[in-house]
Amino acid sequence: METTSRRSANAPIRTTRIRSGTPTKSPLIFTRDLPGPMSMRRLCDMGILIPLGHESAFLSSDARTLFGRAAIASALVPTGSAACASLAAWIWNGGTFPDTIDVISRSHYRAPIYGRLIRVYNRAVPPDHLRRMGRLLVTSPLRTACDLACDEPSDQDADIRSTILKLLHRNKLTPSFCLKMLDDNPRWPGHAIGVAIFTDMKATFDSWNDHD
Repeated sequence: METTSRRSANAPIRTTRIRSGTPTKSPLIFTRDLPGPMSMRRLCDMGILIPLGHESAFLSSDARTLFGRAAIASALVPTGSAACASLAAWIWNGGTFPDTIDVISRSHYRAPIYGRLIRVYNRAVPPDHLRRMGRLLVTSPLRTACDLACDEPSDQDADIRSTILKLLHRNKLTPSFCLKMLDDNPRWPGHAIGVAIFTDMKATFDSWNDHD
């Protein structure tokens, strides 16, 4: 279970070890690796590959495991950046690959990577809000839930809430953990939006517990 206690800025980043036997080669597959573009389309249509752009994809079997998804993200996230928001949620939850590659970075990236635009969050992130999987840095499930909730509302609000609830359930967290993290960080961009969402979720969680 994750806690939100204040730590020194020098707190170590928690590491999730990748099991031995995990491939170290790139998990991405390119058209040049296949007999031709028709082969790529055919394998995508069959569900064997999941496309990124017109000329790149990854194995759907890799996307079924946490460490497989981390390896895929590691090949996409620029050096010195950390996966966050929708990309981090995909790493933790699985499901449909996001439209953008969301990263925490002080750099700006204008060119797409393998057909996907990079969306940059230029924010200071305490080390205890990050996890390391091999070479990849990714925001923790709790931090990821807070980032998603604090983003501007969109026409996909119901999908975002569903993603957040899945993050909380999978990691044995509750909205109270999220409210505590936001309370500890009052200058978080979108703070009021996140507090409203988790307050609403907390009422639902409390109602469920009352009926247990």
